[in-house]
Amino acid sequence: MKNKIRYSLFLFGLLIPFSVFSQKKETRDFMITANGHAGYIISHRNNMTHLIKGHVGVAELNFVYRTNGRKPWHQLYKYPELGVGFMHFWLGNPEQLGTLEALYPYSDFRLTKINPVFSLNMRVGIGLAYLMKPFDIKTNHKNNAIGSHLNGFVNLRLNAVFTLSKKLKLNTGFGMSHASNAAMKTPNLGLNIPTAHLGLSYILGNKEWVCKKDSVPPCVKSIRVSIIGAFGVKELEVPTGNKYVAYSLQLNAYKPLNYKNRIGGGVEAGYNEATKAVWEDDGITNYKFKDIVQVGVKVGYEYRIHRLSLPLEFGYYIHKTQSYNGKIFHRIGMRYNINKHLIANFTLFTHWAKADYFEWGLGYEF
Repeated sequence: MKNKIRYSLFLFGLLIPFSVFSQKKETRDFMITANGHAGYIISHRNNMTHLIKGHVGVAELNFVYRTNGRKPWHQLYKYPELGVGFMHFWLGNPEQLGTLEALYPYSDFRLTKINPVFSLNMRVGIGLAYLMKPFDIKTNHKNNAIGSHLNGFVNLRLNAVFTLSKKLKLNTGFGMSHASNAAMKTPNLGLNIPTAHLGLSYILGNKEWVCKKDSVPPCVKSIRVSIIGAFGVKELEVPTGNKYVAYSLQLNAYKPLNYKNRIGGGVEAGYNEATKAVWEDDGITNYKFKDIVQVGVKVGYEYRIHRLSLPLEFGYYIHKTQSYNGKIFHRIGMRYNINKHLIANFTLFTHWAKADYFEWGLGYEF
């Protein structure tokens, strides 16, 4: 019964964009795409090699809306395709991993000039995934990769599209999928799954795709400074069930290179309650506030899509009294400009390939 409910919810989610697209006659530039994938799970930690018992197979279904230039940012990004994807992963280990289902919105950005026959696209998608068999201390203690059913999901993909007819397109390429819960429930090594895919797209709407072209005003290239406050919840690697809150305050400065790209950096301070637990597990109780605070500097890149930005940041702790997780940190995710100044932040804070926690926050851009 639980499986039937879960699949029904996924199918309902997939039907929502379909019904929305079909309600308005003027927005009928959309497609349905089906892909098959083959790949494997990367053993990015030595202690998870026992989970890899076979290759990964994936069935995928997408509903896709093709932008046509009605808004200026459509033209700036070479008329990207916006979609909702559903992926079903057979993980090659039915006893300890089971299957993984992912539902995620995404954008396909053109990397080549507009061509009616061929297009090379980069997909960026972020959503949710459901793992059939997570860690359980009694029934599934060998799954040390993921400790929760519900997880965050990221899909990055290089996709080549060939036009076969007015209604049919061929898709092929390769990409990477990642699923983890950012230590909200341990263990949380996560699953990194590279795959190659092949599939077909069927155009359900207009046979002739027409893109509008209007003049776009020049980009303002003044440096933008922002302050962001964020928090997250995590567990330690040893699954005890105890949860700890982490806080961060970030000062960022980014310079636009053009409408799409910004580079910059910043400084940030963090306070992670899990650090206290690590100290106490080592028998240290005379720590002070300054021993828990972590200060880091970072460089970053942002890919901008209208009000949405996709940051990728690399940082180094200049003050950290504990060796736990090392000196290098990273951040990837989304930030959205609610208005001219207010920023909504949803990012994943990591140390190399190990996710630490999801960050939710608000910021102000000057």
